[in-house]
Amino acid sequence: MKKNKFFSKEFTIGAIGIVALLLVYFLINFFKGIDLFKMGETYYVKFNNVNQLVNSSPVFLNGFKAGNVRNIYCDYANMKDVIVEIEIDKQVRIPIGSTAKISTHMLGGADMSITLADNDNYIAPGDTINGIHDPGIAGEASEKIMPALDNMLPKADSILTSLNTLLANPALVASIENIGSLTNKLNKTTQELNNLLANDIPQITGRMIQIEDDVLAMSSQLKEVDYKRIIATLDSTITDLSSIASAIESGKGTMGLLLKDTTLYNNLNRTTEAATALLNNLRENPKRYVHFSLFGKKEKQ
Repeated sequence: MKKNKFFSKEFTIGAIGIVALLLVYFLINFFKGIDLFKMGETYYVKFNNVNQLVNSSPVFLNGFKAGNVRNIYCDYANMKDVIVEIEIDKQVRIPIGSTAKISTHMLGGADMSITLADNDNYIAPGDTINGIHDPGIAGEASEKIMPALDNMLPKADSILTSLNTLLANPALVASIENIGSLTNKLNKTTQELNNLLANDIPQITGRMIQIEDDVLAMSSQLKEVDYKRIIATLDSTITDLSSIASAIESGKGTMGLLLKDTTLYNNLNRTTEAATALLNNLRENPKRYVHFSLFGKKEKQ
């Protein structure tokens, strides 16, 4: 029996290889976001720069993904332009005057978005859309940061020069040594303060507590004193003293007479004067008052 050539081993291996290649092709395009079963309309966009835009990059329309980039190639007739071939859903109609722009992302990559114009006339498939470049957040940041960096570099260089001059100054070394010495003194003071807090402060605190206890004991003793009786006694004493003072002031009693009657004062004054005259006479004429003789002979006066 003759063997069928369609079911030979070589044919089977070739068929499996073709199917595998087709499957890989479909998977690659699927992961790129390209739907091979859904055909769209082809348009062209002309740019001066397609920064980070690649094949299969998404094309957005009002924030909605409406297609993909199919191909990118250079316009050799005009070396300044790059042509981007895009495929858009057939249901999308692009008005005349619409623009397409490329937006770059902060983390890399780019996409294309189409801004529709307010027009009732539409671009035919295969026509060219005017392209503009949008630097995006990364581009704007770069445009703003780079000039600032350019201005900062001379200042940074000046600061580094000043810093090197400062570091080379011997006074800085002396200042650092002084700071080290000051730090050692502060450490010593801190240690002494810790010793004070650990030893002397507890003793002082104990004494203060003892003084507080003594004050509390004294206060409790003072509470037991009969202040009303003492005050009553003082009032009575003051009243008696007032009565005595009134009596003395009015001349009653011995003290009152001594203070008010001048007779006693005059008599005492005369007695004092007589005693003084007698003492003077005794000092001048002692023989008149004292007689002394070994033989008992009496002198005549």
